Amino acid sequence: MIQSDDVLQAQRRLRGSLLDDRCALPWRPAREFAAQMLLYVEDPLQCWRVGVECLRELLDADRVDGGFAQPGQALYAPLVESLRPDRAVPSVVGAKMDARDSSLAEVWSSHDVVVFDDVASDGRFGPAMRAQLSSIGTRTKLSMALHDGARPLGLLCADWMEPRSRWHSEACEHLPLLARSVLSPVLTAARSLARAHVDSSAHTAVAGLTPAELKVARMAATGMSYKEIARELGRSFSTVDHQLRSVRDKLGVSSTARLARALAVSPHH
Repeated sequence: MIQSDDVLQAQRRLRGSLLDDRCALPWRPAREFAAQMLLYVEDPLQCWRVGVECLRELLDADRVDGGFAQPGQALYAPLVESLRPDRAVPSVVGAKMDARDSSLAEVWSSHDVVVFDDVASDGRFGPAMRAQLSSIGTRTKLSMALHDGARPLGLLCADWMEPRSRWHSEACEHLPLLARSVLSPVLTAARSLARAHVDSSAHTAVAGLTPAELKVARMAATGMSYKEIARELGRSFSTVDHQLRSVRDKLGVSSTARLARALAVSPHH
């Protein structure tokens, strides 16, 4: 259980850097966004949910999704999303995307918003990624990598199901500010609080995983199936099954969702 004093200290520190000095966030909607995010700093998942909901409204996007991620992962699965309520927008939560696609490599290497004006014809997408995005109706896309200082933190994406004729709306121009100055520091603080106060036995349990177990656990936490993990690592299905059974026993978890949470808050992740 996260102590209320620790939450209040984190909120005060972030409020001081984000809201007390108006020069830090000169755009009023950015200050409102920060104030909303700070209400949920004790819960990383809820921070993400509030963040993507606010950004979808600001950007007038059909879908905004995000999640913790690292470059070099085999797969990326969005953790949360916000969908436009007045149209049928397919969900991407839990969808497994090739994290090694050239488009994501460009996003990770950039410290700004990466714009994909026309998903269907953009050569930065590999064939599989283009087909996957087209199948869920994505016509135009903005993507940005989030960082905790120099360390990768996660990915943020905004999608439209119709072509966009104008990108330079005020919200789009301020998206780097919102991501770098609000979303990243609040998510970093939320995850740090969760990691600091997760039961010490859970930390010990994660530290007790073998390197092979930790690797398959991380892959399973992204949503990869046993067959996909076995194929990726060149191992048998039974080996992967045995390793993940061992991981679940050591961590005391019974589902992939709980496995992912245990890894997310562990300093060994």
